[in-house]
Amino acid sequence: MSKTRTRESAGRVSKKPRSAADASDEVTANQVLDTLLDLFKDLGVNASNPTSSANTVGKLKTASHTLYPYTSAIGEMLTYWHQHPEYLDEKGNPARIKLGGKRPSFRNLAQLKAPTIDVSYLLSELERLGAVSIDESKLISVHMRSFPVYEDKRLAVQHTLSTLDGFIKTLRHNLDSSPLNSDQLFHRIAWNNDFDIRKLQTLKIRARKHGQTFLESFDDWLMRNTLPKARKSNNRSRRIKVSIGVYLSVENS
Repeated sequence: MSKTRTRESAGRVSKKPRSAADASDEVTANQVLDTLLDLFKDLGVNASNPTSSANTVGKLKTASHTLYPYTSAIGEMLTYWHQHPEYLDEKGNPARIKLGGKRPSFRNLAQLKAPTIDVSYLLSELERLGAVSIDESKLISVHMRSFPVYEDKRLAVQHTLSTLDGFIKTLRHNLDSSPLNSDQLFHRIAWNNDFDIRKLQTLKIRARKHGQTFLESFDDWLMRNTLPKARKSNNRSRRIKVSIGVYLSVENS
């Protein structure tokens, strides 16, 4: 959610009919493997030759393909715009800023948080993805505090694999820990097997609203507890990568 960036994952509605053997709520290993293989197929990842995935992802042609290694830095930049007093208006909301000149400006912010990306290119791509907009006065407004990864195929692939990898590591860690051990990582699920499909859109809106608020509160807290850059190289033993995710999964019964 990337030093933790705010992020949201939504499961697709499964259209594959269940057999009598699948009618039980108990998920089998084969079902999980089938779902995983189907996901890899959609991503263009050859599960029989995992090393080919890098080449497959590399061949995806997208206008913003060079941005995907910098998702974390861009997320930090957008979050900083939402947090730092210098970039807030009198009501505490992200202020409209000019492109260049004295601080605060988009150029200063980009050079602070994403110094290796060309500023003009970054602005044009963020505008294309709907993260920012430019008004008639040439002032720039921000509309998101996390990078819209699903707007770009290569970013979506990388985000999907990173999310899956992190979730598996959480499960692996908890399986290897005692149930009463405080070392276990938080993992809870709320579910309903008889949910009214007519309320699905309401649920999606509710999950997005409350999930976003929840993650942003942790995003702020985590940013306040980041090791200063000058100390990172000298205190690697104290540096860890953490992430918190929220997802909504929907499946036909």
